[in-house]
Amino acid sequence: MSVPAQQYFSYTGVTRVVKFRIRDGKASEFYKYAANISKALEAEKSAGLITGFAMHHTVDFVGVDKYDVSLVITYKDMATFDTLSKKVDPILAKAYGTPENRAANSKMGDDSCEVVSSELLRDIVVKPQ
Repeated sequence: MSVPAQQYFSYTGVTRVVKFRIRDGKASEFYKYAANISKALEAEKSAGLITGFAMHHTVDFVGVDKYDVSLVITYKDMATFDTLSKKVDPILAKAYGTPENRAANSKMGDDSCEVVSSELLRDIVVKPQ
């Protein structure tokens, strides 16, 4: 699919959508993992690296890529997203406390869920025609 000419829209923010499938019998661990992710994202939001985030339960999904929970993270613009990796490590280090805690949370995520998909979207505002 080709991207239409920008004469029809303006780019605004950037959104990351990650869809998770919770592994059987691992809901408790998944929600501990999700709580830790939320804590880290709150720290990123306070630092101005993201503009917001939300988690959602799927209610009615049809298809082979069934998922249980989605995480939506919003960024101000592509420039902010592109420079995120340079700025996020000290914030995550503080949010998790120790490298071991960060690694343990990552393992909890790996053990309790699988990522069904992860998609980066450029937000647009359609121009009046």
